[in-house]
Amino acid sequence: MKIPSDHVDVVVEQWERERPELDLTPVEVVARVGRAARLLDDGMERLFAEYGLTRASWDVLAALRRAGEPQRLSPTQLYRALMRTSGAMTNRLNGLERDGVIRRVPDPDDGRGLLVELTAKGRRLVDRVADAHLANERRMLEGLSPARQRQLAGLLRELLLSLEA
Repeated sequence: MKIPSDHVDVVVEQWERERPELDLTPVEVVARVGRAARLLDDGMERLFAEYGLTRASWDVLAALRRAGEPQRLSPTQLYRALMRTSGAMTNRLNGLERDGVIRRVPDPDDGRGLLVELTAKGRRLVDRVADAHLANERRMLEGLSPARQRQLAGLLRELLLSLEA
């Protein structure tokens, strides 16, 4: 059975025609990872929009929910964990606070600092969205068997470890 061609195959064929001496192996990986990331992000953004969220706001709420009781983190812990700039984080937190899903509370260990805390409304929202989010991710990955998904996860882990080193 012949595997169908994708957009990256077309790009590689074009480069091979124009510059046959190039080793295009990196293009086959990087272009596919990039395209897959965009398509996955689009699928997640559509789902989060149904709940009045974005992927970025979901990431904040999910990080707070995973933090355990009392579901608080400092803004610095949040933006470092989520790899976002502090300015983008401030704007995001302002919006989430306006929506009543987080609140800023004094840091008991630092009289000058504030912590970001998930509200009861925020916790209910995260718990409601989590099931739909995981079902959406499962749906987007259904083209791969569970064994192939585990294999891909392992390969991507290796890639990320090498890139993050």
